[in-house]
Amino acid sequence: MTAERVTATPGRTRPGPRAWLVAAGPPLVLVIVLQGLYAVAAARHVHPLEPWRVALTLFVLVPDCVGRRYVNDYEDYVRGLDKTDRVRPESALAQGLDMRRLRLAGLGCFAVAWAGLTVLAATTTWWLLLLIALCYLAYFGYAGGPRPLGHRALGELLDFTVTGFGVTLILAWLNAGRVDATLLLAALGPGFLFAALMLHNNARDTEKDAAVGKTTLPHVISPAVTKLLYGGCLTGFYLVDAVLAWRLHAVGVLLPLLTLPWAAALVAAVARSQIGPSMASWAWLYYLMIADFVLFATGAWI
Repeated sequence: MTAERVTATPGRTRPGPRAWLVAAGPPLVLVIVLQGLYAVAAARHVHPLEPWRVALTLFVLVPDCVGRRYVNDYEDYVRGLDKTDRVRPESALAQGLDMRRLRLAGLGCFAVAWAGLTVLAATTTWWLLLLIALCYLAYFGYAGGPRPLGHRALGELLDFTVTGFGVTLILAWLNAGRVDATLLLAALGPGFLFAALMLHNNARDTEKDAAVGKTTLPHVISPAVTKLLYGGCLTGFYLVDAVLAWRLHAVGVLLPLLTLPWAAALVAAVARSQIGPSMASWAWLYYLMIADFVLFATGAWI
């Protein structure tokens, strides 16, 4: 299906601002902004922070995240993954938004984010723009193009290396002015969490994805390995946190360990369930990520 054939959802006319806000995915926006706060907190241990730089860093994450959400919803629609009778309630399609306008709005959000990132890179090191551009190429490559990487069982790998590790490292680098072993280690934490989030989402959507020919990691590995990998990703975050606390001699960085029982309960719930829509909602992992990022950022300032 080409972009020219995309139309608004039947039965809806001129959705209001609330529909655009819901489709933007406020919970995910919050997670991404808090990821930025995590990165800034890690950067604080490498170099004194500049308030204007921190503010701009957190600001650009909002249009960046909204742009990704809009473009991803657009691509899911044109590829048949989302249909009016089979779509999550908060999606752009369910909200009745015109999908052509949605794509343009997503690209506009990317432009705003890119402008802010250019200012940050220009005052740090220009060649960071190359790394930022590679991240954006990965975003488009995940859902767009003739052979989306997200349809070839690479979603978890991309979320670990780009959405989690890569973005966190770049944001910390932009605020610290340099990169060292501490920032490299810190960036692994969100990598594990975002990989777990993608795996949870894909494991719940195996039937829906298979119906439209989308191949995700749970399609190519066994349910037992899927559950083991899920537990390993969450464990990875807490191991990174513990090593960071030891490396920085900062007990406050251990605050995310308070959520270990929550994480263990989530891993146990996934282990007991069958792969598919009967699994626990991945929204619980959203909340866990929010708690972990807030606790880490708080502890890093103690």
